[in-house]
Amino acid sequence: MWILILASALAFASAKPHVNVQTDSRNQACGTPSGVPNGLSQYIVGGSIANTDAWPWQISLEYNGRHICGGTLIRNTAGNLVVVTAAHCVDGSLGNANNLRVKVGEMRLSQNVGQRMAVAEVRKHRSYNSATINNDIAILTFTTQPTEGSNVMPACMPSRDHGVNELSYVTGWGTTSEGGSTTDRLMEVSKPILADSACSSYLGTSYKSATMLCAGFAEGGADACQGDSGGPLVAQRNGIWELAGVVSWGYGCARPELPGVYADTWNFVSWIQANWS
Repeated sequence: MWILILASALAFASAKPHVNVQTDSRNQACGTPSGVPNGLSQYIVGGSIANTDAWPWQISLEYNGRHICGGTLIRNTAGNLVVVTAAHCVDGSLGNANNLRVKVGEMRLSQNVGQRMAVAEVRKHRSYNSATINNDIAILTFTTQPTEGSNVMPACMPSRDHGVNELSYVTGWGTTSEGGSTTDRLMEVSKPILADSACSSYLGTSYKSATMLCAGFAEGGADACQGDSGGPLVAQRNGIWELAGVVSWGYGCARPELPGVYADTWNFVSWIQANWS
């Protein structure tokens, strides 16, 4: 069965060679945006434009000025912002920090009103496997820190493992149909996180429960797609948005009984903490 990696990055590479406030140890906020989800549509594919300031941790990862992937702002213990993204977004020649930029605080990519930040270092998981897409996670650090505000805020790190059928949202500027065109506006989708047993039943041995989670509906129709890779899957817990997963891979986009797959950030908490300084 053909696996479609959810990133324009790989096609590019192959073509060319609200009340509650969560705080960290420095008493700085995360996961409490001023905006709220739109909630008018189930899916990015065909989908719903995100409301202003609803997802201020969403970033656009650019390679030589072109959007290739998404990512998520989080805050390390020193109070600095870093980016969590997918390892396949920065694999091979795509991992050259000099050619990468992180755009923060953006809703519409063509408007260029956000901050475009230089990348200091790319830290890809050393056990990332490009054949199996296992351990598909990476950290990007900045040369200088973004200015925080209503449109720039980190998501919180996960405080626990995901629940079965827990409602989650995924966001990004990826294609709005399988094999279609990317969107200029940030889009959102809500869907449930499934039990590992269901993920394995739908996806077979390609699904690794130790490092992955999956989310979607049996009937399909709700998914991320190419260009959304590396972006956030977030869940709201006690009024706080936590990073539950990182957009990784799928068999096509929004197909029935083929839920999207995400790197499970709960299983990578120790690795993230060891690499975010």
